[in-house]
Amino acid sequence: MKTRFLPLIAALGFATMAPAHAEDISGKGTEAYVIDSNGNVVRDSYDRCVRSIKWSKETAINKCEGWPEPAPKAEPKPEPKPLPEIAPAPAKAPVITPAPEKAMPAPPEFRGFFDFDSAVLKSSAHQELDVFADYMNATPESKVQISGHTDSTGPAAYNQKLSERRADAVKEYLGSKGIADDRMNATGMGETAPIASNATRAGRAENRRVEVEIVK
Repeated sequence: MKTRFLPLIAALGFATMAPAHAEDISGKGTEAYVIDSNGNVVRDSYDRCVRSIKWSKETAINKCEGWPEPAPKAEPKPEPKPLPEIAPAPAKAPVITPAPEKAMPAPPEFRGFFDFDSAVLKSSAHQELDVFADYMNATPESKVQISGHTDSTGPAAYNQKLSERRADAVKEYLGSKGIADDRMNATGMGETAPIASNATRAGRAENRRVEVEIVK
């Protein structure tokens, strides 16, 4: 009887000693291990993966060898998007401030006086007439009216001629300073436009005069 039961007991003992396998290890894509018909790595009775002749450290499966799984590779951080190019602001055109126009001087005034029965300009009148000439040279469009006057002494016809000579004396002086003849109008007024009384010596002295006025 003993000889009959020994093989059965041995068979039962072998089945009991065979360890249960852990979870299956997929062998898909590898030739480093023996693969069963389900595509899993074949394990021996000690639950070790059965290596093939193509096994190497480089082709080994970590789970089969009990090695720690490598840390997952960190996904590369996406490169930052380039900032949009901002076109530089157009350069502002320089503000050109027009030069202030030179203010024209106020038109000068002239009133020159003469000695009795004389059409000769006094030297004191030259400086004032020079101012008139400078103004007219600075304003080429300007024109003047020159008016000669006398007091009431003597005949009116004589005084008319005398007033004209006095006006012409001023016109000639301004012409010597570069003022064109067509910019000057000389007129004799005789004794018709006194500015003071002819009854006094002082009044008559004021009436013996030439007046120059800018008319344009």
